Amino acid sequence: MSLVLVFFLGFIIAVVVGQKLKINCGFVAIALGFVITWMFGGENSSSNAFIKAFPVTLFWNYTIPVIFYAFASANGTMQLLGKKIAYQFRNARWALPFAISIVAAVVAAAGAGTMNTAIVGPLAWGMSVAAGVSPLVVPFALWCGSFMGSFLPWTSNGSLHVGMYGQYLEGVDPLAMCMRSAVYNFMMAVVILAAVYFLNKAWKLNENGADDFMNAPEPFSKEQRNTMVIILSCIALLLVPSVINQFAKNPVCTWMSKNLSMPVTATAGISLVAVLGGNDLKKVFAKDVNWNMIFMISGMGMYCTLANTLGVVDTLGEAMQTLPPA
Repeated sequence: MSLVLVFFLGFIIAVVVGQKLKINCGFVAIALGFVITWMFGGENSSSNAFIKAFPVTLFWNYTIPVIFYAFASANGTMQLLGKKIAYQFRNARWALPFAISIVAAVVAAAGAGTMNTAIVGPLAWGMSVAAGVSPLVVPFALWCGSFMGSFLPWTSNGSLHVGMYGQYLEGVDPLAMCMRSAVYNFMMAVVILAAVYFLNKAWKLNENGADDFMNAPEPFSKEQRNTMVIILSCIALLLVPSVINQFAKNPVCTWMSKNLSMPVTATAGISLVAVLGGNDLKKVFAKDVNWNMIFMISGMGMYCTLANTLGVVDTLGEAMQTLPPA
């Protein structure tokens, strides 16, 4: 049990030190992981043993989609997509909270993940104030929309979960597990948004809000159209074969479902968007890719592999078996 305490204490120290010293806690976790491996690793107490524990599946499932969607956001495609959806609700101001959720969900499902709040937030807040809608509903609408779309398997968050399921849960179909989780999050978000909408009586509008509270958004540029086609193509390559296999299983779709994962399609997508999306490659990699999050998740994931090295999983499993039945 003492090794269980060492494991969780190291995890807490990594988070606290990272927050206090403004250091990426993923790097702190890796450093602590080496020390703990040397001291308590037993037969696996070498540095190489810990290095081999790097979560390769998790890293690639998260990193490649994040880079791909960074290119899509850099040329304004995600922002303009949100504006176009919201504009369709200009004559039904009472429905604006639902429009905000739909915008957030679509942008998230298109790959931005939970970071869609940063993209849609300023637009949503300005629209709500101008339309006379209670601004108290806006954060909930954004959060619920984020949950509706952020965990589908082709998004950055969904790919992260698929990678985690594949890395740590043996015998589980990662894609199917991710879809079940996405459906649960969708249903939960719908219930919460409906409750907040009625509790705040959000259909009662401030009549000072202008009827025509939005200007028509500009059309997609050539580069943005190219980006949307590439995004939709990547999603289709991931989703369509799986859907077809549910009704008419065949070798081609089976091969595509097995091999054309999001990291694979997103890798091709990065190259295409870099060429056809009008982006500066160096600028996107320097300013738009969230490297801090990538290394935090990878570092903490690497540290969590110590749960096997230290026997944490077995110890907790045995402890659970000794508990009296409910």
